[in-house]
Amino acid sequence: MVNEEDVEVFWTRGDIHSRVHLAMTKANLVDKKLEIEELFPIDQYHARGIAATVDLGNRMPIKKNQSILDIGCGLGGPARYYAKEFECIITGIDITPSFVEIGNEFNKITSMSNKVELKVGNGEILDFQNETFDGAYSQHVTMNISEREKFFSEAFRVLKKGGFFAFTEHGLGVKGNPIFPLPWADTEKMSFLLPPKETMFLLKKVGFSNIEIIETGDKYISGYEKLTNPSPKKEKPILGIHVIGGESMKERSVNSMKSIKENRTLPFEVVCKKQ
Repeated sequence: MVNEEDVEVFWTRGDIHSRVHLAMTKANLVDKKLEIEELFPIDQYHARGIAATVDLGNRMPIKKNQSILDIGCGLGGPARYYAKEFECIITGIDITPSFVEIGNEFNKITSMSNKVELKVGNGEILDFQNETFDGAYSQHVTMNISEREKFFSEAFRVLKKGGFFAFTEHGLGVKGNPIFPLPWADTEKMSFLLPPKETMFLLKKVGFSNIEIIETGDKYISGYEKLTNPSPKKEKPILGIHVIGGESMKERSVNSMKSIKENRTLPFEVVCKKQ
């Protein structure tokens, strides 16, 4: 298991609270009530942004008033979107305290605190009773999980019978050896990629069934191209994942795009069920 202090340092990249406050101030979003859509540029902390969240949401069988778990919630952007879109209740956990603190503040200013609650927690040791949630999801978290079977087992344990589990990840491509630094890891020390077949095997091993997988490499290449090659006529946006990821975000994104193109990594989505 990766040291939690190292994880905090990696994801926060220094004083994340000050960077977020400065960006929000420049964007004239401080001291006012906001709609969740106004935060999409900063709280959807993955390459394809809100588009990736919408795609995964369209594949998840979420129903109104269900209780859903977000494992690795980050700033809570996807949780707020799903809570509003599907009228469900979401509990999010993340190993990075600063993300949880900022995310809960974002809940307050978007009036979503009654629908979304974020807590500090570890996906490999979930602090919930058996069969608590109707569904669970995880966006780009598993690449940092060394004990993948344990992570899947915990997700399975806290789901009610008939519940679903959905996630997006970058799997290990046929060529392997991804180019570091990457959005989820500066070195191999924090990266634990598995080939999609091994991921499917582990899901079945812990008890999941009806496993559906969709490769999303082309979508991520397109997303990274837009992220790393913006129109020369446009100024750098005030809000964006660069606020969270720091100065190295562009380099890490370029390396991720190259890794996909060279078949070193393979992004995909999975939806499965606990029967």
